[in-house]
Amino acid sequence: MFILFYYFYNQINFIAVSKIPIKTLAYAGAPERLHNDAVEVLKLKYGLEAEISSDRPRILYFLTGGSEAEATKFLKQERFQLLVSSGKTNALASAMEVKAYSNQHGFRNMLLCLDDDADKQLFEKYISVFSALDRLQGKRLGLIGEVSAWLVASSIDTNILKDKLDIELVRIPWKDAGDYRKFGAGKDFMECYHAGRQYNIEDAGRVNSMLKKVIEDHDLDAITVECFSLVQENSVTACLGLSFLNDLGIPAGCEGDLCSITALMIAKELTGELPWMANVVGINANEVLFAHCTAPTSMLSEYHVNTHFETGKGTAVHGRIKARNVSVFRLNNTLDKVFYAHGEVVDGIYEKNACRTQLHVEFDEGIIRELKNNPLGNHHLVVPGDIRDELSILSKILS
Repeated sequence: MFILFYYFYNQINFIAVSKIPIKTLAYAGAPERLHNDAVEVLKLKYGLEAEISSDRPRILYFLTGGSEAEATKFLKQERFQLLVSSGKTNALASAMEVKAYSNQHGFRNMLLCLDDDADKQLFEKYISVFSALDRLQGKRLGLIGEVSAWLVASSIDTNILKDKLDIELVRIPWKDAGDYRKFGAGKDFMECYHAGRQYNIEDAGRVNSMLKKVIEDHDLDAITVECFSLVQENSVTACLGLSFLNDLGIPAGCEGDLCSITALMIAKELTGELPWMANVVGINANEVLFAHCTAPTSMLSEYHVNTHFETGKGTAVHGRIKARNVSVFRLNNTLDKVFYAHGEVVDGIYEKNACRTQLHVEFDEGIIRELKNNPLGNHHLVVPGDIRDELSILSKILS
């Protein structure tokens, strides 16, 4: 269940095979081989195993002129679609007419012409994002406890999560999660954090083992934990345990933040990696300071164990993010808006009054204004590299 799926590209073709519902469109009475040949082209050029759909296609593929009226039957208000054509046999003319009709009637779609190299590359990225979202269907997300009380903008209605992404939310009260003290700390966990004598990480290892058992018992694909009750009642944190789960490829978030864990799940399918979930703790004219007490060690060039910042108890990950440029994004709680940006990592003063792992990122002024004046919430996801194109597509699909 926790196997990572990767999509690899060369400069021309997809290597991985994706299955996406498509409707091929041609003039009435067009020979069947015209449709079959188009499907074969999609497979050979783009690795797209077309599922010819008669009711809810994601892609309308125009093969000839004279297909306009037929195409309008398959436009869907509830989902974003691609209109795709070549410049041959009046296919583009037909697609443009349908795009105009779509704009007049409020259908959300984009027109791509596969004779254009830029549109070909964009088509590949759309297929990648569609496929990533499709892989989320049927996933089970566990919430241990509740969404933390201070996250007033970060709870997602169960029905929205199911309707938009087909993710099932499984609510697990703390009393049903088990007593961490009855578990043993795994050897691999203890070796990972090598705390030495200064910090006792055995309790953190027990928490990690407990979380693994919850995941196994409830057949979960991801988990988020209302962690402050754990530290307040037992002086033990989930910071290291969540870090370790992310390094195993299991999306794991803290504070019961449903917006962030959903974004973590999406990021895993988009990139094959799990990002860092962080607080925004400082903003100036062109720079943002992100910080949190947990982070995947795979993202860190160095790290050691410290105490949890807010409480001074338990253990936390104190590390240095190794990326030199990052993409940052955030979903809203109705899953129809995405904030995203790309920035350069810069050196900055370590802030003693903030969570243990910290990162200074420089952004354009417009991004800073948007982040301050129209935030979707506090926690943001930090991904190494530049995935703005994929996040832009994600935003169009979800809006």
